Amino acid sequence: MKPGEIIIKNTEVLTGLMERNFAPLLIIIICEIANRFGLRMSESYRIKRHRNDLHGTAPVRAIDLSEWVYNDGLAKDTERSINEYWVYDPGRPEKKVAWLHTVRTGP
Repeated sequence: MKPGEIIIKNTEVLTGLMERNFAPLLIIIICEIANRFGLRMSESYRIKRHRNDLHGTAPVRAIDLSEWVYNDGLAKDTERSINEYWVYDPGRPEKKVAWLHTVRTGP
């Protein structure tokens, strides 16, 4: 990925972006990530899969990025940078704005 480069996984993710409102702070964070690191969005709005699913809130408060597109440890650097800059909830420091985890591999 190059700084400023944005890739959207498919038309389902694109539709979720275009049809829904997103939390203003999430928009700021997404744009900052894109400008600094580039991003490949793999999930936007979706119907809630569980009670606390932030992808299905109004406004939408979560997106998923594909971590495997970042080379040379950039995924961990991106996660660390986001969590150093933004605080999810000062009263719950164990909660993070960015959470790097593997759900599945590949595009």
